[in-house]
Amino acid sequence: MLAMMLIAHLIGDYVLQFNALVRWKTHSLWGVLAHGTIVTTVTVIAAITVQPAWWTYALLIGVSHTLIDIVRARLVTPPTPGLDLLYFLLDQIAHLSVIASVILWSQAPAQLPTWFEPRAIALVAGLLFLLQPAWVLLRFLVRGVWGESAAPPLGSGEKYFPMLERVAIALLALTGMGYLIPIALLPGRIERLQGHEHNLMILIRGGDSWIENMLSILFALGVGLGLRYLGLVTF
Repeated sequence: MLAMMLIAHLIGDYVLQFNALVRWKTHSLWGVLAHGTIVTTVTVIAAITVQPAWWTYALLIGVSHTLIDIVRARLVTPPTPGLDLLYFLLDQIAHLSVIASVILWSQAPAQLPTWFEPRAIALVAGLLFLLQPAWVLLRFLVRGVWGESAAPPLGSGEKYFPMLERVAIALLALTGMGYLIPIALLPGRIERLQGHEHNLMILIRGGDSWIENMLSILFALGVGLGLRYLGLVTF
């Protein structure tokens, strides 16, 4: 159940939290409630797939998530952008603590469904982390450690292409084809230089934040190699 609740958290709190919803949450309590409804729905569906009778506890997790977000959106604001990372980590600790506490309190069933494949769940969780969660964590980490000028603020700059790049890198590392990673990095770093007589392709563009780019690659390698060498996923 813990694995499914973590996946539900990744999907509801990140993958399904689009930029428009983030802006809505910032300006209106209705946006926070809409996000909470999405998280709750995903959490309940995930719980039902493992143990249908556990849906009430999943509902409690979803409602708690919404209340935490309301407190953060309306009562807790970082005094400086440099503290965004700390506040983000505290927010996630609160959400994950609720999930763990409810699972322990409810004595969630230990027997897994016949379809439940731990390796597949680990793969899904790892790849989901490399999407929106890694982007948010990287942005807060870079701005918190290296300063506001080291990376654009959250919601600005490139977002989706680096997500796909991280997934590609992780899959290549996972399947033992790490030698192809430089090729996976090319599309986002090729820039066309218009000359008088020829069009030249130069491979010098590293993005707006080289620190964020390097950490993004390391995150992806870590997930891919972790899944491969820790034995969670093997091919």
